[in-house]
Amino acid sequence: MELHYGVTAVPPAKYLFPAREEVVCFKNNKAISTKKEEQKPRILFGLNLADLESINKLDKEFSSPIQDEIYAKNRENTYLFSIDHFNPEPEISYDLHFKKTGDRYEVTAGSHMGREIISGNHLFKEKKAEIITTLEIKESPIYNLDLYKIIEAAKDDPIWDKLAETCLGCGICTYVCPVCYCFETEDKVNIKGMTKCDGCRERRWDSCMLPDFASISSHDFRPELRDRIYNWYHHKFVRTPKEHGFVGCVDCGRCIVYCPARINFHETLTYLIKKYS
Repeated sequence: MELHYGVTAVPPAKYLFPAREEVVCFKNNKAISTKKEEQKPRILFGLNLADLESINKLDKEFSSPIQDEIYAKNRENTYLFSIDHFNPEPEISYDLHFKKTGDRYEVTAGSHMGREIISGNHLFKEKKAEIITTLEIKESPIYNLDLYKIIEAAKDDPIWDKLAETCLGCGICTYVCPVCYCFETEDKVNIKGMTKCDGCRERRWDSCMLPDFASISSHDFRPELRDRIYNWYHHKFVRTPKEHGFVGCVDCGRCIVYCPARINFHETLTYLIKKYS
């Protein structure tokens, strides 16, 4: 068991928002229920603070403005146990948090279920109340308060054309992001004779960086790669803050580590902040 894992390619959000998932199925031209049984209690154990925060953000993104019932079902009875050298921010929800202190862990319960686990449990010894300290060092450019204004002002900046010369448009940055949630639907149909068919409609991960993502029957809203790159930044640092009150990024570093073109979005944001602040 890895208690302090590094940067994984696929974030633990995959358990709540799988890469492929059935939406509805039909047999002999009639819809059949794909309603899942009640999610059995499960624990996502050992989450680092970035991945814990990302699940908190997905919870809000999939519940507003309209609740996504499929995500809600996956999230049901799923408990979050995090481990880190620091405590979560006060607004972050969790069930148990294990803070590494020397060769032991200070455990904090963040929910009724968490308190039930540690109450009267001989594995835990009560400690005198202390002020809970959280990691407050935020030097990353994603925490710039004027970032949304800067991104909007930079729509026609040549940086997007420069990035398009390097970017492969593969979508890896979105597939590994624990906060991205773009998906498409696909129908799989098995034709039976002239009048009957069986099949399923499933949703699967998609990426706004791919050329056909914004394409409809008569128009493509973002045919140029530079526009898709800008849209990625705009969605995370402009649209998401306006819609949900937080940036669509937890600074986990996956998009930097796994980008085959070695594009570092920190460098892009730093350049824009210096130019438009």
